[in-house]
Amino acid sequence: MFDNMFEEKTSDILKKVIEKITPSNSERKKISLVIEKILSSLRELKKVYDVGYSIEVVGSYAKDTWLSGEADIDIFILFPPEIPENSLRYYGLTIARQAIERLGGKCFERYATHPYVEAEIEGLVVDIVPAYKVPSPDKIISPVDRTPFHTRYVVSHINEKLKSEIRLLKRFMKGIGVYGAEIKVQGFSGYLAELLVIYYGSFCNVLKNALKWRPRRVFIDIEHFYKEKEKKKLLKIMPGAMIVIDPVDKNRNVASALSIQKMCEFIAAAKEFLRKPSLDFFFPSRRHVAIDYVSSLLKNRGTDIIVILTKIPEMAEDVAWGQIYKSLDGLERLFKRFDFKVLSKGAWLSEKNDLFLLFELENARLPFIEKHYGPPVTSKNADSFLKKYLGSPNTLAGPYIEGDRWIVFRKRKYTNAFNLIRERYQEARLGKHILESLSENMKIIYGIEILKYLDNKDFREYFYNWLIKIPHWLKYGKNEKN
Repeated sequence: MFDNMFEEKTSDILKKVIEKITPSNSERKKISLVIEKILSSLRELKKVYDVGYSIEVVGSYAKDTWLSGEADIDIFILFPPEIPENSLRYYGLTIARQAIERLGGKCFERYATHPYVEAEIEGLVVDIVPAYKVPSPDKIISPVDRTPFHTRYVVSHINEKLKSEIRLLKRFMKGIGVYGAEIKVQGFSGYLAELLVIYYGSFCNVLKNALKWRPRRVFIDIEHFYKEKEKKKLLKIMPGAMIVIDPVDKNRNVASALSIQKMCEFIAAAKEFLRKPSLDFFFPSRRHVAIDYVSSLLKNRGTDIIVILTKIPEMAEDVAWGQIYKSLDGLERLFKRFDFKVLSKGAWLSEKNDLFLLFELENARLPFIEKHYGPPVTSKNADSFLKKYLGSPNTLAGPYIEGDRWIVFRKRKYTNAFNLIRERYQEARLGKHILESLSENMKIIYGIEILKYLDNKDFREYFYNWLIKIPHWLKYGKNEKN
């Protein structure tokens, strides 16, 4: 009886989600008309640029696995393999720009493995990407050359039912914050989500099987390229929290960008959804976070929060977040080197490239004195240790013997974390552009000073979630009230 009620509730929830995320006929018609205009404009330019290119719509739109209101439209301009890469870039960007400008749209040059055009036209965003038209995936010249093969594979392996199942999985992943293979997220790509549904057969089956997943122990090979012995070897050498062999390229792991953390977040959310299904997993509501409530959290916390502010230059998102994560790790190591215990770290980047690097320290101020362990009494380094500390103005007690080692109490180099950052940040392993930005403009704020920056709702929501750390979908335990 209980199982039937559970299944019925889950079914009702999934039906509501599908209704909301499946594109309507009017939405499809509007987008298809815009795409046809772009394709016609690109074809017209063949009369001007005789370089033997073809055009192909790829990605989730072409597969019909996109979500309503989130059309991911990719148009590839495919050039013959014999064209040099600099010519591919020139012709690809030039043709894309002119095609869009003829239609009255706007163009922005973006960069992934090589430059492409992001076009805004009639309220839609369309990526126009130059690539090589290769005969098979093993002949690719640039990574994006695989994309048309990915599209064709998925289209040939799904039906209308599986399209809905894929949409459910994508929306679930977005709702819990694990969707996207970019460096900022390090989660599941859209293609990976599609392959998981193809492999397991449905959204619910993906969730149920995820409960059996363990980091670095999952090997999915849809096309059965590898034998058992080979799988065990690849689990040790292929990057990624799990291995999903690309069905169009047996040497590639589709899940290579997936971090263990995002994999585990998905496993935990899948377990919780199967236990207590809810629409919240798919459509998390934005909490109204009052500044006074955040202030009370800070006052009652008993820790020290330091925020380092700067403004970074415009750069590709993956480049920016690669440098941000590198800088967070580098600064954490600097804190630890001088005995400041880091409880948590995080980063928030505004649309205007204002960067907030956040650290929660157990204590931002340390005692003037520190206990320093020297070498064993019998060590050949004992004499140099005694020579350094005996009678030194920095020695406050000792040297003396404790057990088998020489010990001193000495003056601490830094008792204040703020001074450490101001004076030694250049010694941390930072991203190149972030180091330059901090050198030009760095502001360090502490504790309740942060409140003046919480007028920005997006930062306030990020900061609140960073403080409480409870996933929105976790249903048991005390509910936060704000």
